[in-house]
Amino acid sequence: MQMNPRLSGLRCIRCDSLWPPADYPEGCPSCLEAGHPASLECRYEPSADPSMPLPVLDPVTLGEGATPCLAAPALAQAEGVGELWLKCESANPTGSHKDRMAAQLVSRARLAGASRVAAASSGNAGVSLAAYCAAARLEADIAITRDCPPLQREAMQRFGAKLRAFEDSLSRWPYIADLCRNHGAFAGTNYLNPPVGTHAYGVEGYKPIAEELFDACGVPTDIVVPVARGDLFWGIFLGWQHLLQIGRIDRLPRMHAVEPYARLSRARAAGDARKNWEGVTDQYSIAGSTCTLQSLEVLSRSGGSPVEVSDAAAAQAQQRLERGGFATELSSAAALAAVSRLRRAGLVDAESSVVLLLTSDGRRG
Repeated sequence: MQMNPRLSGLRCIRCDSLWPPADYPEGCPSCLEAGHPASLECRYEPSADPSMPLPVLDPVTLGEGATPCLAAPALAQAEGVGELWLKCESANPTGSHKDRMAAQLVSRARLAGASRVAAASSGNAGVSLAAYCAAARLEADIAITRDCPPLQREAMQRFGAKLRAFEDSLSRWPYIADLCRNHGAFAGTNYLNPPVGTHAYGVEGYKPIAEELFDACGVPTDIVVPVARGDLFWGIFLGWQHLLQIGRIDRLPRMHAVEPYARLSRARAAGDARKNWEGVTDQYSIAGSTCTLQSLEVLSRSGGSPVEVSDAAAAQAQQRLERGGFATELSSAAALAAVSRLRRAGLVDAESSVVLLLTSDGRRG
């Protein structure tokens, strides 16, 4: 396990400043000082090697990645689109896409000499980080909310994580900030408010999804992704961006962000992602009142749209997927419900090739 020698630095997505390879859990230092938290994007030296570059080579692994991408012609016909594909991220070791990020992030933590990882999560991220920390022989401190689903809580504890409960999502972040800033913990999630994306090296772990999709179904016209603070959304986009840069594709797919109530649309209208937009939802994996600049950046660069999906619409989509043999958590099923909204808005049609990211099967929901 080692850092990729091609990693040359990190670029701020807001101010374009360049930073040397290092750990920046709070994103761009300059933008943070200016009060505009902004993610950093890894930069690599050019190479004849066409493989997808990642920060950590030979990382700690539990067998993440290479998840199925399945055609769903009956759903495509029902939705009035040309093709519909399901990217089944529940096939990852702990049952969600988070394993891809955890492999890179936990590996970097070990290379950096950290003895523990601290994170705020009441769901899939906490379970994944706990599992990968166990594999890497690191401690995991997870701040959960008091309404954390019992099966999620139990899974984290079985992997040896130390849990501390808080009343709500935002109240966890000062605790994690203190562990990371003052007690040597490596940041496994965001802890700022306004938030920034998770550690750039971890988010890079999502890039291979783009290549897996390309190998399975070419370049789709549209990709629909459930989004909270946009780590998965941004990471997949970075993968497509790499494929474009090396000439394997000649266009980017549009990427659409699914959310349970308006955050991104309001942030985009305001030109500012730093506010809080409260809402109530059972889609716990994409809940919360905040969004990030990195999500707005994906929408802008790809020409995609935010799509609001109610709990009721997500539940109907969940039942439709189950009738086809696909178990999903409510947040994942919302991606299917979003296709109908995109169709009605004229953003997809009978010529469209659409991929849905099914982020988790909800086995612990």
